Amino acid sequence: MPDKEEIIFEIKEIISRISRIDASELEENILIRDELGVDSLMAMEIIATCEKQFDIHIDEGILFEIETIGDFINLVVKIYEQKHGS
Repeated sequence: MPDKEEIIFEIKEIISRISRIDASELEENILIRDELGVDSLMAMEIIATCEKQFDIHIDEGILFEIETIGDFINLVVKIYEQKHGS
């Protein structure tokens, strides 16, 4: 089972691959839509990939609260830990 740092690394790799921005540039305070330019299709691809990678389900209703990369990472980590134990 991956630890929190491994999960964060994987999430950044997924975002990097889909947004075509180097993972090393993905700071947690970066705004996903405004600064990365992630549109709704890219967002759905990121979500679907994370769901498959970590065997979780992300409620689409909560996504409106997500503004930064850090918000998204925290959400995925929280859901992962709730499902798989921390």
